[in-house]
Amino acid sequence: MQQKDPFVFSYAEIKAEGGRRAVISPQPAAFADAFETPDALKKLDVELDFSVGGDSILLEGKVKAELSLQCSRCGDPVTRSFEDSFDEVYPDTVEYIDTREVIRETAALLAPIKVLCAENCKGRCLVCGINRNRQTCSCKPDHASPFEALKGLKVRQNDDKKKL
Repeated sequence: MQQKDPFVFSYAEIKAEGGRRAVISPQPAAFADAFETPDALKKLDVELDFSVGGDSILLEGKVKAELSLQCSRCGDPVTRSFEDSFDEVYPDTVEYIDTREVIRETAALLAPIKVLCAENCKGRCLVCGINRNRQTCSCKPDHASPFEALKGLKVRQNDDKKKL
């Protein structure tokens, strides 16, 4: 166990000090594997507050990250900042507290499922693929309704009603 690892803390030292606060700004490459694209994480800042309580230590942390993602509609790059917090309790049976995995998990959950470059993003043309935020096209997309196939469907009425 390396003593100089910025993500690993001695339980005994934290307990003896009555708590500890740590601020870490690791290199993004250290947590790049938590994201779908390795270069998505541009910046990461972590705040850790350890507090002693009886026979356990409470860790309250905050993760702030700057992520470079793609707009869900047009595919343009979008850089946004996100933050979230977490808390963990460690019993007195542990010798060291390794915060790396909880930081990785929290950072990975920061990336939204859908991100837009702007609320009014027009996306890409479904026919020619141009970015409709920058250009217009004269394509006429086939806007057939998915319910079009149901137009000719005839529904039978059941006249037999059960009497209660």
